[in-house]
Amino acid sequence: MKKLGFLSLGAAVLFSFVSFNSSFAAESRTIEQIRAASENPMIVKVPAEGKKQVADIANMGFDIAEVKNGAVTIIVTKTNLKKLDKRGYKYTVTNPDANSLLNRFRAGTTLGKYHSYEQVQQILKDAEANNPTICKLNVIGKSFEGRDIYALNITGNIGRGQKKPAGLIMGLHHSREWISVEVPLALINELITKYQKDKDITKLVDGRDIWIVPVVNPDGLTYSQTKSKMWRKNRRLNPDKSYGVDPNRNYGYEWGNVGSSDYMGDDTYHGTKAFSEPCTQAIKKLAEEHKFVGDITFHSYSELILYPYSYAYEAHARDEKLLAQLAGEMAKFNGYTPEKSSDLYPSMGDTDDFMYGACGSLSFTIELASSFIPADSEVPKICADNVKACLHLLDKIGEVHASTHPDYASKTAVAISRYIYAAGVSDRKDVDAKNELVNLLNPANDADAANLEEFITEVAKSDQNSKQLLLPVLKEVKNMYMNSILDKGGNTRQTIRKIEKLQSEIGQIE
Repeated sequence: MKKLGFLSLGAAVLFSFVSFNSSFAAESRTIEQIRAASENPMIVKVPAEGKKQVADIANMGFDIAEVKNGAVTIIVTKTNLKKLDKRGYKYTVTNPDANSLLNRFRAGTTLGKYHSYEQVQQILKDAEANNPTICKLNVIGKSFEGRDIYALNITGNIGRGQKKPAGLIMGLHHSREWISVEVPLALINELITKYQKDKDITKLVDGRDIWIVPVVNPDGLTYSQTKSKMWRKNRRLNPDKSYGVDPNRNYGYEWGNVGSSDYMGDDTYHGTKAFSEPCTQAIKKLAEEHKFVGDITFHSYSELILYPYSYAYEAHARDEKLLAQLAGEMAKFNGYTPEKSSDLYPSMGDTDDFMYGACGSLSFTIELASSFIPADSEVPKICADNVKACLHLLDKIGEVHASTHPDYASKTAVAISRYIYAAGVSDRKDVDAKNELVNLLNPANDADAANLEEFITEVAKSDQNSKQLLLPVLKEVKNMYMNSILDKGGNTRQTIRKIEKLQSEIGQIE
């Protein structure tokens, strides 16, 4: 009896324990469901009067999908929507469940015309295996979760180290922008299937060094396709236990908080520092090694062709006329609208600002389609039209280049560009880049003052932010010329004129 009573008591305790845990688990699931519902992304349209309000909305850390007809469309959670309430903005929730736009894709089912990371990986491996004379697959880095970041190099006589104009095509910085993978894949197919069959394609492949990175953010693509369709960022676990850094706010040229966010939970969180993310580090290293003459980064959506600069409304690229011309030419193939990137809305840490401002590449962002993930029926035409745009740019880089490309520009122009970039990303304290520029301008190394004259001309043409960055160099070079007078024990009218020119620029900046 005592034994039976003990067993009965134990069973009762066990039953109570199981019941408690089942109840707790059910409660936990409910909490998660409630949390998921409150954080479910919504589509919200915000009326905006002019550029100032558009910039203000961007600076709140919102994920801007579209700027059109006096309104900004954002993807936002209910929690973050409170930011608009606090600022007194009126808005309309056009879709309370943004994920519902992609209900045609369900876990474990086909992705239709779209490819998973694993499928992309196999396509790239097959391209190399089946076309070894023109294709070489490279792993240029690993993602936060350990996935390989692939770059396929396509060129004639691959591996012989011939110097050719280099072009870069990139896809999928933002997780949910699946269509941005498909155009690079379609370009690969166009190049390898028509090589030695189409004379224009053969000439292009033989005459260019083409690099294609279909998936810059592999963790994000996988997460969007299997877990949370409208996810934007990568999958870094942040110190506050939130997830993700926006790769297209993490590049180093003018990295900052315009059009991006310091708050880790925001969709445009730019990371703890420039190039904090493995994927942007991989692109940085690739760009520095191969000195691309031109590049395209694909995103979605808006049917736009954007060109630098992005970081400020008032920032203008030295090659803006050429960039606008090339964007207009590409627009003839895809029917999109060419536009300076900041005219859409200003944002810091973008890919094209880095590629142009730091690397001297003629850089473009193409916003594909009129939705994040277009219907399967739209994919072939989107790909065909934008492959033509890619082919056009790859062809043109044999004829044109940025004024600061290191293979074509003067040492002074390149040194100025490098210093502005380095000073902008390292709190204006980059010693190596400054020393390189100052040494070129040192009267001991610049006997005919040709470098100095070019430098003063370039300073005069620079935007105000760049002038501020160059101010310490102006002052140091002026002191060098002052000292050169003292060292010679006298002065010359020619040296004084140089000092006056330097002082004039200093005075205008200050």
